[in-house]
Amino acid sequence: MDFFNRITKQFSEFLAGQSTQKKIAMGVTAIAIVAGVIGLFMWAGNRSYMPLMTNLAPEDSANIVRVLREKNIPFKVDAGGKNISVSPENIDQLRMDLAIQGMPQNSVVGYEVFDKTNLGQTSFVQKVNQKRALEGELMRTVNSIHGVRRSRVHLAMPAKSTFVEDQKKSSASVIVDLEPGATLNDKQVQGIATLVAHAVEGLDTNDVMIVDSLGKTLSKNNGDSISQLTSSQNDFKQGVEREMERSIEEMLGRIVGDGHVVARVTADLDFNAVTEKQVTYDQDGAAIRSQQHNNQSMQGFRPTASGVAGAQSNTPLAQTAPSGQKTTDTKVDGDITNYAVPETVKTTTKAPGSIKRLSVAVVVDGKIIKTKDKDGVVQSKVELWAPEKLKEFEAIISSAVGFDKKRGDSLEVKNMEFSQTDFSDAEALMAERDKKAYVQSLLLYAGMGLVIVLFFFMVVRPFIKWITDNTSDGVETFLPQTLEELEKLQKGSAALPGLEDAVPGMPEQVDPEKIESEMVKEKVVTLVDANPQKAALILRDWLVAPASGAPEKKSEESKDKGKTA
Repeated sequence: MDFFNRITKQFSEFLAGQSTQKKIAMGVTAIAIVAGVIGLFMWAGNRSYMPLMTNLAPEDSANIVRVLREKNIPFKVDAGGKNISVSPENIDQLRMDLAIQGMPQNSVVGYEVFDKTNLGQTSFVQKVNQKRALEGELMRTVNSIHGVRRSRVHLAMPAKSTFVEDQKKSSASVIVDLEPGATLNDKQVQGIATLVAHAVEGLDTNDVMIVDSLGKTLSKNNGDSISQLTSSQNDFKQGVEREMERSIEEMLGRIVGDGHVVARVTADLDFNAVTEKQVTYDQDGAAIRSQQHNNQSMQGFRPTASGVAGAQSNTPLAQTAPSGQKTTDTKVDGDITNYAVPETVKTTTKAPGSIKRLSVAVVVDGKIIKTKDKDGVVQSKVELWAPEKLKEFEAIISSAVGFDKKRGDSLEVKNMEFSQTDFSDAEALMAERDKKAYVQSLLLYAGMGLVIVLFFFMVVRPFIKWITDNTSDGVETFLPQTLEELEKLQKGSAALPGLEDAVPGMPEQVDPEKIESEMVKEKVVTLVDANPQKAALILRDWLVAPASGAPEKKSEESKDKGKTA
């Protein structure tokens, strides 16, 4: 307590001996220091954070927060507890520490459930653990698909039956929680179904149901081949139409400007698979394969018919009278030639999806012409394109989409003025917002610079000047100004250390009983050590000063010299 009382007393005496201006300067300095310390603590408290873990399950978030609190590490939780952020200098070490502890676990149990074996487990428990492990591994696999944030897999695997007709089929249900803005196309959904089906024995892809977090069914019944085929055909048809529309708008956009042309295409496609077979014979290129010469001759007699017609004449034992005979002479002479005719067989299979007919409609915006009025204000005017120009546009479109008049295609190109949405107000608001942000940033930096300058001129500079002036005033106040004052000081206290060499004949006198003189002496010695030049000037004035004269004038001159120095 004595120490603090002494310090308080000395500080009070110190303030009592200061002028009002110096007290104000000291007060401003103290306030600035306190404000700076408070600002430093506030800046340190507003530290930057980086995501440690994102998209966490509630159980994992709770476990990680518990670990961070045990280690007294500042953290921030946002996104409804799904994201945890920490300071950048701790993020790498924390991730390794959490990985050692098996976090995050995602509340998913895989085949690690069998890491700890229990000999007392029943067969039912083993089957349940096997099912849990398989579901967990499937969830981890599905979660690795791009766009899937988390998923749940439920498997229904009935026990095997002795009779095949009594065996029930396995089934699976998958629910996926997608990333914001992410979608799964049909191929990805089919891939998930195939993945799950191949991981479970006896599971067919038709028995895998996939839904999203909103309850929308994503999987399609693969058994309904007609509906699946129709969906694929519609997707293909829309793809063909969108590609033609993009081609038209891109080409004409280079001429009339982007956003000034709209194209719509309707394609009638033939999805029938047609196979044609064509056989062609080349008679001019026929070659002789084989030749055969046939020459036959025959001579003989053939009896003529005689007797009574009937059964009697046909009886073998019947005796008939001799009759006349007829001579027969036959001769065959010819060549047989076999030719090999070249044969060409052409089989053509037309793939489904060929274009049967196209209907194209294109609307072109008017030509924008900018002019200046008499006041110099730029004004926009819309003029329609010339008919010749529209014909050129039509020719370009015909070539782009493969227009075929024989096929029955139709093409319409119209020139109309588009509705011009006035974005001037929005642009003005955006410009005003950007300007405001720029001015705020400029004022912020200017204010910081002004604070620094004011702090220097109002705190640092006055404080330095106050210290300098205090020292100078102290030297001029406590040091004797004339020889008479020095002699009086010698009589009441000891001489200044070092003055016996500068001023001969001044013996050192020390009176321990006079405490006040001793304190004055110590203060004078301190001031002389701090300002040796001014002390030397004062001593020089003492030495050159006459024994009698105007000491006050000399003292004033010495002060002027000291200030000049």
